[in-house]
Amino acid sequence: MDQMVLETQKWLNLTYGRDPRFEKVTESGHTGWNTINGLIIALQIELGIQQTAASFGNGTKAKFNEKYPNGIKQQNNSDKSTSNVYSIIQGSLWCKGYSTGNHITQNFYSETGRAIKELKSDMGIGGDSTVTLDVMKALLSMQQFVLLKAYGGTEVVRNIQKTINQNYKNYTGIIPCDGLYGREMNKALIQILQSLEGYSPNEATGNFGNGTRSKLKKVTSGNANSYGTWVWLAKAVLNCIKYSCVQSNTWDDGFETQLSKFQNEYKIPVTKELDTNTWMALLTSKGNPDRDAKACDTRFEITISLLNKLKADGFEIVGRYLTGGSFKEIRDGELERIVTGGLKYFPIFQENGRELSEFTYSKGLEHGKKACKAALGKGVPSTIIYFAVDMDIYDYQIDSNIIPYFKGINEAIDSRYSVGIYASRNVCTRVSNVGYAVSSFVSDMSTGFSGNLGFPIPTNWNYDQFHEISGYGGNWDLDKVAYSGRISACSTVTEKSEYQDEETLFLNWVKKTEKECLKNFEGILNPYIGYKYVVGRAILEYLRKPEYWSENYNGLWTKYTPEVGLISDETTARALCQTTCDKQSNIKGQINNLDIAHMSATALGYIHWGISDDKGGYSLGDLGGWPLDLLQIWGAYSKEGNNEDLEKWLRKYLGNATDGKGFGYDDILADADAYLLVAHMQNKNSENSFSETITELYQISKNNRIKMFYKERFNLSKENVKNAFKKLADGIDIWVFENFDYGKKKLLSASGADNLPTKSEAETLALVYASFLENPIC
Repeated sequence: MDQMVLETQKWLNLTYGRDPRFEKVTESGHTGWNTINGLIIALQIELGIQQTAASFGNGTKAKFNEKYPNGIKQQNNSDKSTSNVYSIIQGSLWCKGYSTGNHITQNFYSETGRAIKELKSDMGIGGDSTVTLDVMKALLSMQQFVLLKAYGGTEVVRNIQKTINQNYKNYTGIIPCDGLYGREMNKALIQILQSLEGYSPNEATGNFGNGTRSKLKKVTSGNANSYGTWVWLAKAVLNCIKYSCVQSNTWDDGFETQLSKFQNEYKIPVTKELDTNTWMALLTSKGNPDRDAKACDTRFEITISLLNKLKADGFEIVGRYLTGGSFKEIRDGELERIVTGGLKYFPIFQENGRELSEFTYSKGLEHGKKACKAALGKGVPSTIIYFAVDMDIYDYQIDSNIIPYFKGINEAIDSRYSVGIYASRNVCTRVSNVGYAVSSFVSDMSTGFSGNLGFPIPTNWNYDQFHEISGYGGNWDLDKVAYSGRISACSTVTEKSEYQDEETLFLNWVKKTEKECLKNFEGILNPYIGYKYVVGRAILEYLRKPEYWSENYNGLWTKYTPEVGLISDETTARALCQTTCDKQSNIKGQINNLDIAHMSATALGYIHWGISDDKGGYSLGDLGGWPLDLLQIWGAYSKEGNNEDLEKWLRKYLGNATDGKGFGYDDILADADAYLLVAHMQNKNSENSFSETITELYQISKNNRIKMFYKERFNLSKENVKNAFKKLADGIDIWVFENFDYGKKKLLSASGADNLPTKSEAETLALVYASFLENPIC
């Protein structure tokens, strides 16, 4: 909380709270639109505006210019007059982080003047302390004029922004100087282009229309001396989208290299010139709509006549929809017609996709499964399925809706397919960066989407939709799509098959492998013993390698769960089972959302050391599971040198599958599954085999298995979780490892922690973990 922001909020409410034109602001001490809007309405009241609105519009501008034609001047020290407008200026400065003294006053003396000068310097315009219309409008906004490095801002972009304010504010107004390239800055760059083309400030709208296109100049290394500012503008855009140029008016070798790289990566002709294709690709998301394209997408069936038309026009790839009924769905025999006719195709999944409520984790599970069923039923080979987000998504909605949706898709996707995304540039990039999409199909044609203008094209883009053709060939509608060539389109059609989720695939592998192993056991071991221990243990030992064997984790697992090495019937039987496992297909390469290796290693710990009957107790069987993972996330926290509250940090990251902090959802599930598997196999009243036990468990949903683990291991008690983990943190049982020449130091090294948590920290770790077990959020 900022005390001066709080004072500003209190002053606003005290001064204007009884005026019916003013709605009281929240007294929180935090700057936000609520406070900024209050300051705007306060200014409007002071300007005599009766119909106030939370917008610095044309009416406010006109009244400001009428009352302050030369701006608001700093007072002389001898001037004792007061004005609420001075207080509004001071409050606005405080909301932007500029100090004007110890309190909000009704004066405009040197302290406030110094703050205005500092603000103007940060804007790049410099000058005296006069508050002009542009400065007042910028004050009453959420614009920032200091580098926002934590949000990705760079000094290169900030310097460009300051130059724009210094030289072009008559065209652009004052733009932020936060180092971030976004839609507002993209508009300003188009306005600069329009100024170079001879448009007046009123005519330079920032919209890249036919008039702007018609006046583009082709700039080359040969004529660049005559178009220095045009070169500066091109370099500015390239620097904003992370191509490194020396920002100047000079055409140099480095600039030409980066220009060629841009043209190649955006798949426009590599001319090494600033031509129409290049200017439009630099300043608009869709680029030149008239350029050629190798790919397209359409809701219409690819009939023989449409196929021949596409080929004649140079198209090689067509995108088609997996579902959608007779309106747009791939028809029977259509894919065979496409490939035999000489084209390739890529699959798209879209059901609605234009309502935010459609994007949830559960919908992702549903859509992932539905898309795979359709793809397998139509004979689509292993490829990428592009899931559509066909609406304008704001950045915060990516976190709240889109990422959970794609998490669900990834968990439901058949192992034969990979997940792609169709969306705006920002959405594609954000979802891909957390690992939930391997390829992007960019909706650049939707130039109005907030996630397109001002964002570079995703680095993993494969398709780029840039222009719609209505009435194509007189009969169809078609979208032109650029193709990067990173991933090949489909050129075959396979036999139709059925969808199987990853758990089913794994269970089928276990059943088949166990059955084959048992054929080798005849005359060696009692089948019952083999079922419960030898076969299951041998399969688990195979599945935990190589991740949890050899020198990984500093050799922890070779000491913790050593394999039988004596000459015995059990050794012989397990060796035969290992051979059988080696001959089966590599199931681990097909499972993305079950950490089978982790589960297997943890289960072996329980088999080797046993399971404690004490719900709040601790056995060495636990150590390879949840306690070690809690130490891992503790290590991630402590190594960050984090000043954030431990509990708050854990609630943010523990169980988060994309956090990279060491204890995600898949890890929690693996620990739970391992315990339940061994506990149920070792149930004296049960004669279930390894495969029968895990099949029964996998009939239960993932979240409910975690809850079952909480009940069976800890009796639904947070105190039991705390007590069990504290024993490890207190060093109890560590001596056992010291007897194996494997003491506390190596244990910590294996977990990634530099030290054990304190008693208080251990309690926090355990209680937050218990809260997640109680209500697992996936």
